Amino acid sequence: MARRLGWLLALAVLVRAVGCALRPMPARDGVAYLWLAERTAHGDLGGLFDTVFHPLYPLLVGLLLAAAPGLAPEVAGQLVAAGSSALTVVPLFAVARRLHGATAATWAAAMFALGAWFVRHPAECMSEGCFHLLVATWALAAVHERARPGLGGIAAGLAFLVRPEGAAAAVVGAWFFGRRLGMRAALVHAGAAAAVASLLPLGALASGHGFVLTPKAAFNWSVGAGGAGSALAHYAEQWLRLPGNAWEGLGYLVFPLAVAGVAGRWRRGLDDRERLLLVPFLVQCAVLPLLFSHHRFVSGYGVLLLPFAGHAAAALAARPGWRIVLPLLLVASEAKLWLATPTDRGLERELGRWLAGQLAQGETLATDMPRVVYFAGRAPPPPRPILAADLQAWAAAPGCRFVALRTGRTDEVVPRLRALGYDALALPPHLQADPAAASVQLWARPR
Repeated sequence: MARRLGWLLALAVLVRAVGCALRPMPARDGVAYLWLAERTAHGDLGGLFDTVFHPLYPLLVGLLLAAAPGLAPEVAGQLVAAGSSALTVVPLFAVARRLHGATAATWAAAMFALGAWFVRHPAECMSEGCFHLLVATWALAAVHERARPGLGGIAAGLAFLVRPEGAAAAVVGAWFFGRRLGMRAALVHAGAAAAVASLLPLGALASGHGFVLTPKAAFNWSVGAGGAGSALAHYAEQWLRLPGNAWEGLGYLVFPLAVAGVAGRWRRGLDDRERLLLVPFLVQCAVLPLLFSHHRFVSGYGVLLLPFAGHAAAALAARPGWRIVLPLLLVASEAKLWLATPTDRGLERELGRWLAGQLAQGETLATDMPRVVYFAGRAPPPPRPILAADLQAWAAAPGCRFVALRTGRTDEVVPRLRALGYDALALPPHLQADPAAASVQLWARPR
């Protein structure tokens, strides 16, 4: 069994190494994490609480950068995220084996190892890799024959320090340990989770931001249901999108197998350990429409559905012919990992680096491309849609010298730029040959 797990772990590492090579550029939120990590590497721990993002992932990246100063931040971000993601195979395999047997565990781990979004998010320096590892560890602490409420609580608290939805693990875990081991175990789990999770509000308080349980709550409400014309209509629309996003985020084959696995176990009667895996996902699906339904968000606790998918796959593979067909279908369903690799992010990086050399101390730029801001050495904007009004306000600031726009995205800003004294500027010669250069406009005004 150890050899089988070793091969699955090696597969997860290999696929993530290739995924990182194919997608060497951070995503939009990824540059925000890297910005925080660089500040951490330079000793500014208080900077971890200056944004709405939870601090543990950028802290880990920052520690790695401090230990290896020559490492590129985006590489450090990939190492932490993809490394954590690969290690998730170990507790996930153990959970699935405990519940549904070794064959189901093999399928569940293989699905995670090959899952396109389970690979692509860590490759783009996102926090999901760390979150999946901690959530799977939390589940293992609960379903193990020697249940560990304290360890589960610590894992849940750390998951909260990575992403706000980690709070669900603390609550569901307290319920589970209370039913299985009694009130004392529930209190141990809840106490451990609260003690670890309290580092976020305490850190925010110490850095001058006040005692805030999670900075994401008010922010998500303002950019989600709270900022919509009708909160109820927004919620209903986003809720209806959840099945499609779960299908995308968990896998075109994996999600139907997970549904089939849950349905099959439901008919036989789910035990508390299986409910432990299912309830956090359902809670996440109930909360997500308040913000936006997105395949990335669904994957957070969706990873805990993989043991059910493995159970269904094991039953299917036992039938004649399916043992060969099913692996082929799995690989084919995750082919999007190797397809549709973005080609324009390299231009954003090089443009940002060029602008960094043009900007004087205290000068800024306005753009609808957060990666350009990061590589220009400035703090990325908050993780919300950048509107024309935002760009006009930033461009009007006295210290703003450059404006970089994606053609067709915020064209209504262009007439206002001329009134503010900006002139169109050709991209630097070394960038003009880039195929994506035609989609970028650059504007500048004299000092």
